Amino acid sequence: MDERLKLTHRLEGYAKGVSEELAAILEEAREELEAKIVHVAALAESKSALRKKKELKKLRSEIKKILAGSYKEIGKEIETKAVEIGTAAPEITDKVLKNHFKEIGFKVSMDVPTLDPKQVKSWIESTQIEGGFFADWLEKLKKSSADRLMRETTKSMILNEPLRETAKRVQNSLGVSRKSATDLALNAINTAYNYGEVQMYYENEDMICGFRHVSELDRRTSPICRQLSGKRYEKGTEVVPPLHHLCRSFLSPIYFLDKLNRGGRIITRQDSDARTVRHRDGTTSTKYEKRRVKHVPEGTTYSQWLKSLVNSKDPKDVAFAREALGKTRFDLLKSGKIKMESLYYHGKLRNIKELKRLL
Repeated sequence: MDERLKLTHRLEGYAKGVSEELAAILEEAREELEAKIVHVAALAESKSALRKKKELKKLRSEIKKILAGSYKEIGKEIETKAVEIGTAAPEITDKVLKNHFKEIGFKVSMDVPTLDPKQVKSWIESTQIEGGFFADWLEKLKKSSADRLMRETTKSMILNEPLRETAKRVQNSLGVSRKSATDLALNAINTAYNYGEVQMYYENEDMICGFRHVSELDRRTSPICRQLSGKRYEKGTEVVPPLHHLCRSFLSPIYFLDKLNRGGRIITRQDSDARTVRHRDGTTSTKYEKRRVKHVPEGTTYSQWLKSLVNSKDPKDVAFAREALGKTRFDLLKSGKIKMESLYYHGKLRNIKELKRLL
């Protein structure tokens, strides 16, 4: 299982590699956008408020036209890379499983299917994440990018900034667009890989009786994946991740031969020493300076892991659990007044008021 969790992080790395290619597409757009925006900003300096409004309306139309071409190209690039990963998934999965079986002392041979790229592409395009298909997410990113550029351009004109500052705002706005496009790429890559992986299992379904939902065990895990961690599905009833934006979960096979289900281990991560990072676009994020990596037996659910930290004799485990849960939730769990499973309802984290109603 360790190998599969490491693969999840390699897929994140692959998406970051795709980011460079997406950046090149946006860079071509930047040159054209910057020229038009700076031109309009220069003209606006000597025009009335009404004329400025007309110029901005015209500019929005031109921005949309430029971005339409760019995001069409971005969509094709993302799909191409995701399909490559999806079609390679069975072969990669075979190697991961061989390493796992070797680790627990078994030698198992499995059939590796050849997937049709058109089939993988169709799966990517027909999978919904948070209610939106791939095309919907792409359209949303395009609109957000256009709105952000217009907002920054208008702000620059109101402040009567020098043209170089206007150009800088354009560059920063497209930096946010690059990050959003990279996130979409990661969604598509995980969608394609998880699909190809499950097809590998079905090619060998005589060995498999079902599937188990595997969630990452760290502070980034979403409420819905915390709640579904360890959930078992019969064949044909499984819900294949991703279940939400930037979901890192996957399905693990449950074998008829129980010996194959034992002996593995999974990575857990405890990030600590948080600091706030302020970005050029005005947004902030949290970065953790330290990380403790530990291993727990395969099959450990998120609730079991976090509960073990709450009750641990190691002060660092306890400190992480208290910070991750918050003081009130931690105290309620530590005292036994609520169970770990009660923290979540329908994939969402219950607030303190809701938890106190359960007492």
